[in-house]
Amino acid sequence: MKAFLRSRLNLTANQIYSNVPLGTRYTLLSKEASKFVSAQRFVGMQVIDNKGSLVGNVKDVSVDFRNKGLAFRVTTKARTEMDMSWEDVLSVEDVVLLKKEVELAAATSLPTAPPMVQAVMICPNCGTSGPGHAKFCPKCGANLK
Repeated sequence: MKAFLRSRLNLTANQIYSNVPLGTRYTLLSKEASKFVSAQRFVGMQVIDNKGSLVGNVKDVSVDFRNKGLAFRVTTKARTEMDMSWEDVLSVEDVVLLKKEVELAAATSLPTAPPMVQAVMICPNCGTSGPGHAKFCPKCGANLK
C-alpha cells in the first residue's frame, strides 16, 4: 500500500503518514529504518507557520497519554512558550511546518536605562580632557587631583 501511494500519487513518505491517527504504529516516518523517532530529534527545530513566518524553536515534546495526543512546546521569538498540537503540524522534515498562521504577541521591550555618564577631568594646565579616575593629565602629566 505504501509503495503504491508513493509511486502512483508521487507522495513523500511524510505526506502519506502526516494524517495517520496517532494511535497507529506509524506516527511519523523518518528517513531512517525505524518507524519511531526520538523526541530529541525535534528539540531545536525551527517552527514555521503556513505564511512562512518563523514562530520559534521546539523546546520539548509533550505527550498526553489520556487523549493519545502529542504536542511541541515552542519557545517563540518573543521569548514566550506555547504548545502546538500534532493536529496543527503539516510536515516535519528539516523544520516543523504548521497548517495554520500563528499570531504572536509583540515582544514587550524592557525599559532602557539612561546612558551612564562618565566623569571627565579637565587639565588645569593644558585643557585636555581625561578620564575621571586619572590622577595625572594624559597629555602634559600635570596633577589632576
